[in-house]
Amino acid sequence: MGKKTGASAYGGAKLGKRAASKPSSFADFDEDDDGVSEEKENRAADDSEKDVGWEKTEDFKMEPTGCGKMVKPYKLPGSIFKMLYPHQREGLKWLWVLHCRGTGGILGDDMGLGKTMQVSAFLAGLFHCRLIKRVLVVAPKTLLTHWTKELSVVGLKHKIRDYSSPSVNVRNSELQYAFKEGGILLTTYDIVRNNYKLIRGDFYNGNVEGKYDKLIRGDSYNDADEDEDGKLWNYVILDEGHIIKNPSTQRAKSLLEIPCVHRIVISGTPIQNNLKEMWALFYFCCPEVLGDKDEFKSRYESAIIRGNDKNATNREKHTGSTVAKALRERIKPYFLRRMKSEVFLDTGSADDKKLSKKNELIVWLRLTACQRQLYEAFLNSDLVHSSMQGSPLAAITVLKKICDHPLILTKRAAEDILEGMEGMLDNKDMGMVEKMAMNLADMAHDDQALQVGEEVSCKLIFIMSLLRKLLEEGHHVLIFSQTRKMLNLIQEAILLEGYKFLRIDGTTKIAERERIVKDFQEGPGAQIFLLTTQVGGLGLTLTKAARVIVVDPAWNPSTDNQSVDRAYRIGQTKDVIVYRLMTSGTIEEKIYKLQGFQGRFV
Repeated sequence: MGKKTGASAYGGAKLGKRAASKPSSFADFDEDDDGVSEEKENRAADDSEKDVGWEKTEDFKMEPTGCGKMVKPYKLPGSIFKMLYPHQREGLKWLWVLHCRGTGGILGDDMGLGKTMQVSAFLAGLFHCRLIKRVLVVAPKTLLTHWTKELSVVGLKHKIRDYSSPSVNVRNSELQYAFKEGGILLTTYDIVRNNYKLIRGDFYNGNVEGKYDKLIRGDSYNDADEDEDGKLWNYVILDEGHIIKNPSTQRAKSLLEIPCVHRIVISGTPIQNNLKEMWALFYFCCPEVLGDKDEFKSRYESAIIRGNDKNATNREKHTGSTVAKALRERIKPYFLRRMKSEVFLDTGSADDKKLSKKNELIVWLRLTACQRQLYEAFLNSDLVHSSMQGSPLAAITVLKKICDHPLILTKRAAEDILEGMEGMLDNKDMGMVEKMAMNLADMAHDDQALQVGEEVSCKLIFIMSLLRKLLEEGHHVLIFSQTRKMLNLIQEAILLEGYKFLRIDGTTKIAERERIVKDFQEGPGAQIFLLTTQVGGLGLTLTKAARVIVVDPAWNPSTDNQSVDRAYRIGQTKDVIVYRLMTSGTIEEKIYKLQGFQGRFV
């Protein structure tokens, strides 16, 4: 699935006569962006109120290709086309073939290859040729600013309607405008979940009675503006589309309720845990490819899972391999994924810069004596024993916290640990560990405890030792953790050393995040950036850092990879070194082995 697909697979669309070459330097690209220089952005913004053909440059053209209904030729102004890297131009051709076939697909390029720019440029051509009228873009709230920026670069600023306001009246006004005049409606997954009936046009069609009936009725929209299939939306585009990998969630169901002609899923990590999640994404964007859930299971999933089982027979392994190959061939036309290593090795030009290297180090650490005693005590607790018959998640969460730092445990977890300590330790050790366990929750807010906190965590000991070395060498460092509590402890240790740092977590407002990122990328100050995995691992470009510390492993390897690729992306000129911290002989070692297995599906 990860192989690069050539142009021939897209129906033979060819480049125009003046296909400009790739920029000769990554310095041409704005570091806060996925692949567009600030100069180009400003030039486009100045003309954003005009039609996209604002320069006398030869257009890039594609004739209708593939099966399905015939459409007009595609034309993209050359001034936009020349901004794109070769792999992004290939992406345009792939999207065009899907358009001609009347279907959708998954754009699954590696993180940092400019997927947003590819789709924005494609939409610019469609609007330029009047091939579409309405597009719905759904993305995490933190990425809407990036979409606005990229769409403005390709001259579509005047098409953007913001459907993310907390004000219902403002949102309704934007939706009314989109239905009447067309354009690109930017919104979030949660807003779609709560307003999908409005977005799909129920009020206009009179299927739902309510106080907003007049919003989309009457003159606000004409039947003649609908697609020939009666669908209001030409495109529904999901950024970070793996968010709907569970089709049973209301979020996924609401998106399926919105009728449209084409659905595009954008994700740098499209296939994460299992085949069911992969099926869910294809069922959304092109349901005809893999069929319904039962059909997919009988035709592909069951055989592949049996073949991957450690106890599989040779026959089952062979069958699983054959079926997996058939699955890859089946989805190939609808799934485009290029890796950074492939894209920048294929250029063939001596003048083209290669992407820097990435080296990943697994740092195995021994638990401190205190951590080991707490860990073993908890394994003897009633909570662990009871979880054998129920859900082990609560117990696993406590074990992971002990591996990070005992001070991030809750009071309840400390009590469970005490229950498991009886008979384990001699009086001297028991007194020390009992005191620690009894006061864990209180100590987390005690300055004196924080000052000695480094001594009881093997990870914090290593982090501070590594930071001293890296900062002396002039490196900028990203530190990712899954919990704010662990970041708090790292932050306190950093403050004690007198180091400057910046931080983003779930409590940081979106506007503030943009300022903090700019300070790190452009400012002369902080060399350390603290981030939570869930927030900092999404939609940020932090190429000033060439060293990344992943404090705690996620169950899903894609989550950690997203964090790493904040630094390892277009715009990075230095070799990147990643330090993944693991505690040996613990639940983290189990997670690490599971990540290796899950990686086979990616």
